Amino acid sequence: MLLEFTVENFRSFRDPTTFSMMASSDKSLPCNLSSDPSLKDDRVLNSAVIYGANASGKTNLVLAITILRNFVIQSHNHQKGTGLNHQPFAFDDACTKEPTRFSISFVHKQVMYEYSMSYDHHKIVEEELSHYPNGKVATIFSRHGNEFKFNRDKTEQEVISRRTLENQLYLSTSVQFNYAATTPAFDWFQKHLVTIDNTDSPRLTEDAIEFMNHNKKTKALMVKAMQIADLGITGIDGKVRKVPIASLYGAMPPQILGVMTVLGNEAKQTDLRFTHKVKGGGGTEVDKQLPYIFESEGTRKLFNIIGPMIDILQRGGTLVVDELDTKLHHDISEWLVSLFHDPSQNKKNAQLIFNTHDQLFLDLDSLRRDQIWFVDRSPENGISDLVSLVEFRERKDRDVMKAYQSGRYGGIPAIIPAKVV
Repeated sequence: MLLEFTVENFRSFRDPTTFSMMASSDKSLPCNLSSDPSLKDDRVLNSAVIYGANASGKTNLVLAITILRNFVIQSHNHQKGTGLNHQPFAFDDACTKEPTRFSISFVHKQVMYEYSMSYDHHKIVEEELSHYPNGKVATIFSRHGNEFKFNRDKTEQEVISRRTLENQLYLSTSVQFNYAATTPAFDWFQKHLVTIDNTDSPRLTEDAIEFMNHNKKTKALMVKAMQIADLGITGIDGKVRKVPIASLYGAMPPQILGVMTVLGNEAKQTDLRFTHKVKGGGGTEVDKQLPYIFESEGTRKLFNIIGPMIDILQRGGTLVVDELDTKLHHDISEWLVSLFHDPSQNKKNAQLIFNTHDQLFLDLDSLRRDQIWFVDRSPENGISDLVSLVEFRERKDRDVMKAYQSGRYGGIPAIIPAKVV
């Protein structure tokens, strides 16, 4: 379970900004909460929604979590001299020379972890991992540049640290050398934190097909989910196969083929079809298949995200989705969120975090005040700020949607009437 995430000096987030999934003392909607023995009496939110105007910084928050995850699971592959994805706050010259900082706390296998790292264009500046195996904090490693401190397994960790380049995370490299103490934290990033920053990605479709074909039970759940969404679908069949790039000549623009050739000699080709039951000429029902491309954009998006959702609900973990509502009717989006509040569906304390423009989620009968967040970006200095509805101390009977529309919480566009032609 994700507990908190803090970002600093990344894109529009100049100052330290913390997003929290820790529940307040509010007693409402208990099914929207989870617990864990490692947290004693504290409770954790099963979902959270983030609002904000266009260009307010909502996507930047999702991207920050995505970049941290990618750093952890991929940085051991960095070669010496490989530049890092440093995107500091651009409207302050002093910030462009400072590192970006991420910190995150989470629970994995009933143990709480705290991990932080900072980096610039060329190197990891600081890094630290701690855990609470017996309710008390214990530091596994800390790092400042290439200077490391270890409170356990010093000989083993010193050997690994000497093999860690300045542009690699020690959390990443230590797992490659089978160091046991860092493996659980790495596994959480790799297997239990999933981010979707582009629901139209072909890779997401490919993953959904492979996930669907993994076993019959999973496929049945995906078909059932599509049927519940009332899309008229009774079956799904798909496969992803590798084909020689040479076989695609004439079927794709030469510029795209040129890029694909640089990447290798093979390309992935997707064959995905949806079965619909319709009435034939004699009035009897018959099955008709439609290729994926002929389905609506909403149907295609739902297929792309329902696989990761089912996976997270089955295994437990945290799913972060950018613009969940795009191309989906509110009732479908609401149903997807409700799965994480249903104890019969969410048995592994799974979490869903998403941003949206759909104001119908601003309903305190469905979401708690601590589940609703707003991002606002200052027009004067371009700095994004993130605020929970809890901080406004609203009454439970407040019409939050109306208050949001009036600008009480920020996060709405300031439109100045003007002629465009």
